[in-house]
Amino acid sequence: MSGYEVRIGGEVVEVPSDWRLEWIERESGRARLVGPDRSVLVVVEGHGSEWIVTLAGRRIPATVRSWRERQLADSEGAAAADSGPVLVKATLPGLVVAVRVAPGEEVAAGDSLVTVEAMKMQNEVRAPRAGRILEVAVKAGQTVTTGATLLRLE
Repeated sequence: MSGYEVRIGGEVVEVPSDWRLEWIERESGRARLVGPDRSVLVVVEGHGSEWIVTLAGRRIPATVRSWRERQLADSEGAAAADSGPVLVKATLPGLVVAVRVAPGEEVAAGDSLVTVEAMKMQNEVRAPRAGRILEVAVKAGQTVTTGATLLRLE
């Protein structure tokens, strides 16, 4: 899983490079973890970066993040630590398909603010911290570039 970070119980774990996941029946989540000298049946459920792996009767929550997802999570944490207004910007170019907030609205950390579609995938832009929406700079149907300001949060 080169390039990915795997966390179990909030702790980063090293995935041995000689193990791989083989799908038996992807629709039902049935898979096999295959190592150099054995294989283990598992059930994999979830989507995005949050997963549950059932292994030997134990349900194990796991988070799998790509390099980009790790960078976004790190920047969200840094923004949450700052005080004062925060500009929430587009991390990739795309089409704004939904704006879920309005000026004056209170939001909690992690609330969905805007949805941007890029390469046929919808990406949720979430609040980096709790606060009040000061300004919404985009509307549904608008095209944005990387770094474009989406909204301002106090």
